Order: sequence, then C-alpha cells, then structure tokens
Amino acid sequence: MNETDLKTKYRIEDCTRCKNECARACPVFRQYGKHHPQELAHAFLRDGAAGDHRLLWTCVTCRACTEACPFKVEFADFIRELRVGRSDFRPVHGGIVRAYQLKQAAGPKPGAAKARISWVDKSLELGSESGVALFAGCVSLFDALGSGAAPGSFAGMARAAVRLLNRLGVAPAILEDERCCGRDLYDTGEREAFAALARHNAAEIVKTKAKTVLTMCPECAYTLKVTYARELGEQPFEVRHVTEYVAGRIGELAFDAGEETFAFHDPCYLCRYLGVEDAPRTLLAALSSRKTIELERRGAAAPCCGAGSLVDHGPHTRTAVDERLVEAHRAGAGTLVTACPKCTLTFAEVLGGTSWRRSPVDVKDLLTLAAARLSK
Repeated sequence: MNETDLKTKYRIEDCTRCKNECARACPVFRQYGKHHPQELAHAFLRDGAAGDHRLLWTCVTCRACTEACPFKVEFADFIRELRVGRSDFRPVHGGIVRAYQLKQAAGPKPGAAKARISWVDKSLELGSESGVALFAGCVSLFDALGSGAAPGSFAGMARAAVRLLNRLGVAPAILEDERCCGRDLYDTGEREAFAALARHNAAEIVKTKAKTVLTMCPECAYTLKVTYARELGEQPFEVRHVTEYVAGRIGELAFDAGEETFAFHDPCYLCRYLGVEDAPRTLLAALSSRKTIELERRGAAAPCCGAGSLVDHGPHTRTAVDERLVEAHRAGAGTLVTACPKCTLTFAEVLGGTSWRRSPVDVKDLLTLAAARLSK
C-alpha cells in the first residue's frame, strides 16, 4: 500500500486535528512523555513511510488510542501497515518467540505438533463429536520461556479450559497439527508467514468438523475470528473466547467459592478488539463470596499490560505492569485476575525483576482459578 493510500485509508490527517486526546491513553507516552500517535502522524505526513519513529516498534497495538480518539482513527492498524517490510526492531526473549513462529510458518520439524499438545493428560476428555474445538495457542512455548511464572502454569491454562468444558458435558476436539495463530507475525509485518499459518490452521480446524472454536488467548480469538476472515475469507466456524462459552452456561456449574477480594484486568484483545467485558466477570463473580472490585480503568478504557507483539519491552512495559498493580492495591484487591496468557506472561516477567516481586497483590489466570474451584 503506497503512502497516499495509507493516508486516505487510515484518515491520518484526522489524527492531527484534535488536542492530542489519545496521548494519556497510550502506555508509551505515559512512560516517556513523547512518542504518541499524533507525533507519528505529523512525522508520516512530513516524511512519509520511510521515516523513523520510536513508536513504530514501541507501540503495543493495544487500540487504547482509538478508544480515546474523537475521530476513531484505527491507529494500531496504521502501525501494522507501516511495519510491513521493515526489520529494525528488537524482539524480546532473545528472538526465540519470533524464530519459533517463523519456523512454524515454514513447516515445523517432525515431532513439533506433538510438543504443542504436551499439555494433554489422561484426565481430560477429548473427542470429535461435540462440535467444539479448542485452539490452545502457544502455551507450551510460554512455559519453555521460563518467564518467572510457576513451571507448567501455561499448560495448566489449557487443561483448565478442558476441565471446565468437560464439566459442561463437552469433550472438545484439538487440532492434530495446531500451529501459532500468527498474531505477532501479522503485527510486525511478516504477512507471508502469517498467511501460511492462517491457511494451515484454518484447514486443520475444518478437519475437526467443529462449528465452534474456543481459545484461552484473546489474541488467538481475534486472529482466528477477524483476521483470518479478512485475509482468507469467511470461515465455516465461529470463534469465541472460552470465558464467553462458560459464562453463557454458568448456571450449569457449581464452584466452591472462596473469600478473596478479586479485581479483573481486561486484556486488550478481549475488551477492545472483541468487545467482551461481562463474560469474564460473570465467571469471576462465581469464585468468591465477596463482590469483585472494579478498577478505575476497566473494560474498553482498561490499560494494556505492555506485552504488545513481543517486541521492544522497554521501561514502558515495566511501568504498565507497575501502574496496574498499584491501581489494584489501592482499590483494595488482594488478587488481580486476567484471562490472557500473554498478560499473565508479562506480569510474571515484570514481577520477577522489580520490587513488586513481593507485591501484596497476586496475579492469577481466570480459567486456572475457575477449574480449581469446581465442586467435587
């Protein structure tokens, strides 16, 4: 897409017309006091797509700027377009995640598919007759990163999802050769590699004959539901986050409620991209006898954890986590609960390297918590 097309499609001139109202919502600006969307818009209109700007890679594509924008400019999508064909960025985790995703797109080595479903154990009921499939995402990879989270905690999210579904009488199918959904590659401009992953996963889902695909990861849900449809055409299955499905049948489940004071951290792709706010709260409310605390920034106004596309995790990522934990603590929450593996990964990484490693606020995954509370 040329510069004129980019300018027209994303209405970039609109991005220069307000009083910089998106800046306060941007986690990058909140840390550095600069590098906000309007600044990049001016630079693009002046220098074109070849120009350099810190926000090209520090942007976490959280879409909070669009939520605050009086003109609703889809700035995160504009950033994604500017990244196509560029490689001047710093992938986190030593580039392991990026290398893994590119190998998945090229065709993994024999045995890779088995490694991705290493989370499956004999206690889980799986099948092909329910019409429901579970797309597990990169949980096995996240466990291998040694991020500071408890060993096996991400694989535990997948098992928790299946246990909740089993209690509802659903034995979900899993893909024989599931690969990364490709979200990070799409966001960093690797469109050919993304397309290869999209075609492969869509074909694998069709093989299961499932009409409903559930994911634990909001990014996976949005990618399978929206981005695959945009890039490949409409697909013969619906996609939902597991919390949507479980919350819709909450009356069929019984939990041993505790007495914790919970607050919920809305993942960006769940609250802003998918518009799902009530479902995780419905499930969380069933897990404690105390009322869930609502944080000052919630739902579509919630801040990003700072993970983004796993590139350039600088001070803005650390600050995003610190701010959220302080917000939860001040509100009186003892546990901050989220429903996104990548949020959990980011909280665990930052907690391991700051004074908050002794935080009075715990961070827990909603599905894992819910499965552990199922009545015997």
